[in-house]
Amino acid sequence: MTDIQQKASEILDKGYRWLIADNYEQRMDFFAQELDKLDPSTRESLFQEILKQDSGATRSWLTVDRLNSLVGEGTITDRERQSIFDSFGQAYVDGQVSFEDALSFTNIYGSGAVAGGGMLTPDPDQLNDLIGTLTSSNSSASSAFIEKFAGDMLTQRLYVDGHPQMPETPAYAGILLNALDQSGGSDAVNAALGRLSPDQRNQLRDDVSQYGMGLQAKHDADGSNVRDPMAILIENTSRHGTPEQVRELVDYVGEHSKGDGLENQYYTYDNKPLDARAEALGELMQTHGETILKDALVPNPQQTAGSSNEKSTVIGENLAALSNLVRLTGLNPDNSHGAAIMDQLGRFTANDVRVSNRAEGTDVTGDGKIDEADIEAVDLSTTRLAMIGAVMQDAVSSGYVDLRADQAARDAFVGYLIDLGVSAIPVGGDFAAKAITNKLDGVLGGLSEQAKSAVEDALTAIPKQLLTDGQGQLTDQAKQAIIDALPEDYQYLEGLKNESNSFIQDAILSSSARDGEITTQMDSYKNYIAGAKGG
Repeated sequence: MTDIQQKASEILDKGYRWLIADNYEQRMDFFAQELDKLDPSTRESLFQEILKQDSGATRSWLTVDRLNSLVGEGTITDRERQSIFDSFGQAYVDGQVSFEDALSFTNIYGSGAVAGGGMLTPDPDQLNDLIGTLTSSNSSASSAFIEKFAGDMLTQRLYVDGHPQMPETPAYAGILLNALDQSGGSDAVNAALGRLSPDQRNQLRDDVSQYGMGLQAKHDADGSNVRDPMAILIENTSRHGTPEQVRELVDYVGEHSKGDGLENQYYTYDNKPLDARAEALGELMQTHGETILKDALVPNPQQTAGSSNEKSTVIGENLAALSNLVRLTGLNPDNSHGAAIMDQLGRFTANDVRVSNRAEGTDVTGDGKIDEADIEAVDLSTTRLAMIGAVMQDAVSSGYVDLRADQAARDAFVGYLIDLGVSAIPVGGDFAAKAITNKLDGVLGGLSEQAKSAVEDALTAIPKQLLTDGQGQLTDQAKQAIIDALPEDYQYLEGLKNESNSFIQDAILSSSARDGEITTQMDSYKNYIAGAKGG
């Protein structure tokens, strides 16, 4: 008999009582003491041997509940407890402990965290204890246990092809995503999700999108150590997703942001964005904004395949989804990414203004030739201006944000309009304070003489070479100076929400040399958006 076999046998003999139930507490205490004396590799071997000699250990004496109880009594130290978790986790990762034993040891189904019918327990301690168990089974340097266990749980229990789904599945899926996120961040989440088939990933996404806000509500109500798992999935796509996965997510969010009831999974009943999801989408938009914009702003009037809405078109659905994303992020005053996103939209639109305004017979593409490609570049930018105008009109007019009531939202939107105005001044032209102020006068709906004077004075105080960058964009310093100089009541935005269509259209047209063409196209794209929404 080897030393490991002898030690395992000695541990299993501890607490043995003839004719009556063994003293499991004594056995657990002795096991914890002996395990703590060993190096990590020997601990793993001992754990494996214990389960080999006593296959029912994780269903009798070797349980998390008993371990935690003895720690609470002071019989087992926190260090000894961690030694048990670490050795168990490593043995499981190395294949020395079965999935069935892991289910028993973690007691995930018996923890009480999820009640019948998939409802979360009203007791926050039960949910927190389960999260603690799942995250404690990792070594201090690795999240390997929860990555493997979550992957096994998702593929072998929760989302098994051909098997009916339990009512409790969404709750357990959300708990696993939280444990992954807390152990190893989005890298751990991504590693576990990588084991799922496309169908399994889609079902997981559907479940946490529909039910995941319950975990966030529990955190908000009683401080439970969980958050909205849909926000975790969105963050995973932002940090690890392909361009195609980003596009699919934007479309998915748009599709599930409709209606006033339970089918609307991204807004509250009073039409305000769900904070955690909107914040994660803000990261997505800020990280992948250019890709999202370029993919959405492609004219494709074909009817949407498989749609029961005969007015639905590919371009209409794309623009509606983009409009919804702008509402949730850029025009959301509670979103920490909002100002950066509006600045991003401003730069993107301003570039299209400059390209659209290029004269015929110029090398637009910069390839040293004047050919059909230059004409196509101008046409594309002109078309995108019409589309982004329609998107912004829809986002502002149908969004919840009242720009008259929120300073941060107004500042972000004004920054976008400022980018539009300055983009119309040719690069290399006169960037004097007066020239910029005069241009902004038209874009911002007509400034009072007092406001114009304040803006001009603010810009004059900035050295001329620091007003704009090499691409003709206002510098952040100059843009902020304009915003700070504007009156706080923003009288020229007083009716913005109700009159946003004409206001935004006028702002874009005042910057464009092809205003007639843009006007016609913008009306068409507004109709496409309305069609996608069933209007």
